[in-house]
Amino acid sequence: MSITSAEAALLGLLTEGEKHPYQIEKDVQFRDMRFWTELSMSAIYKTLVKLETLGYVESSTEISEENRARKIYKITPEGIEAFKDKLTELVAEPEHVRWQSEIAFYNFDIFPKDTQITLLKSYRKKLEEKISCYRDLEAFLIKEGCSMYPISISLRPIYLLQGEILWVDDFIDKISKTTGK
Repeated sequence: MSITSAEAALLGLLTEGEKHPYQIEKDVQFRDMRFWTELSMSAIYKTLVKLETLGYVESSTEISEENRARKIYKITPEGIEAFKDKLTELVAEPEHVRWQSEIAFYNFDIFPKDTQITLLKSYRKKLEEKISCYRDLEAFLIKEGCSMYPISISLRPIYLLQGEILWVDDFIDKISKTTGK
């Protein structure tokens, strides 16, 4: 049975070791995983229950330092296999990226040429700001001693945004060369 991307993200966290749901939530927050997963706090609990029903995780109860019972989850061998299958599926075919800005660009001829260029230059500046934020994230991950895998995830958007900047520059150039309004 194929698992969802959210289930795979959660199983990925459990491949690092046993965790309780609050610990998983902290990992999701610390790693900014909300940008690329659908793991909310409530989704974590629901997903763990579903994965346990499927036999992909198992739970045990431990007593916390505050003398409270809490569930600890760990991935099962079946969960590891389902996780590997999903990872293989995820990289088998590149997915189409949907850019909401394409709605604007598709209809850009509603604006005069100078407004189009001004809007694109502003858009380009925002792309550069986003790249700067991802560079900060990269530096933070390196400082924290993260492995190359999370660091690579922080670099991927940089390359995508740099490609978008190349496209914007080309679009500005094409608009500048057109005649008319």
